[in-house]
Amino acid sequence: MWKTLSVALMLLILSGCWATREPEPESFEPVTESQEPEQRETAAHGYYDFEDIPIPKEMSIDRDDSILFESQGIKAGMLTYSGRVDSNSLFNYFLSALPNEGWELLSYIKYGTQIQTFAKDDRLCIIRIIDGRLRTELQIWISPKI
Repeated sequence: MWKTLSVALMLLILSGCWATREPEPESFEPVTESQEPEQRETAAHGYYDFEDIPIPKEMSIDRDDSILFESQGIKAGMLTYSGRVDSNSLFNYFLSALPNEGWELLSYIKYGTQIQTFAKDDRLCIIRIIDGRLRTELQIWISPKI
């Protein structure tokens, strides 16, 4: 709960910093509770909410522990997934999949809790992989560059 509140506070602060930007014309469709996240799939992975971040099909989203913020052309948030996958395989998956989507690897921490940091245009992506006994947890943090 504290994690979700801190992410929400961070996003509110970021949105205030971006409020001085000139609004871009866009077609906006309100989101209703019954709508599912944007989804596009291939044989090995799917794309949820972010069209340039592939997620392995073995991973399922945890909606209660995720948050997505979208306003005035900014899309950010923290998405949490879990699944029965090997954490090292998941680590290697993102090392190869994100550069194929145009992301540049900035840094990584490989052992213990695994973390990867990527940059693309005006955004940052942080991948956090936590190896559990029965399931592996994946957190994907997306934020605009400041």
